[in-house]
Amino acid sequence: MSKTNTLLKELEEVAAKLNIKVRYERTKARGGLCKKGEQFLIIIDKSADPHYKTAVIAEAVKKFDLADVYISPKAREAIESAD
Repeated sequence: MSKTNTLLKELEEVAAKLNIKVRYERTKARGGLCKKGEQFLIIIDKSADPHYKTAVIAEAVKKFDLADVYISPKAREAIESAD
């Protein structure tokens, strides 16, 4: 597994710990965080490259309180540097 795919899996796990569902769908939209009822979702175009997917998830989870969530140093770096 490549470093990017490993980071992607780690960020998906962070989202899961925050009760955020990550969905990969066909879409022409940029993707990102949305809320449906009480459930937060991150929707990403499934044809996007792994670098883009990691950026979208990192940007989304950055908006939440991460103080009580274990995050690997590499994933934390990606989140902190997200736009």
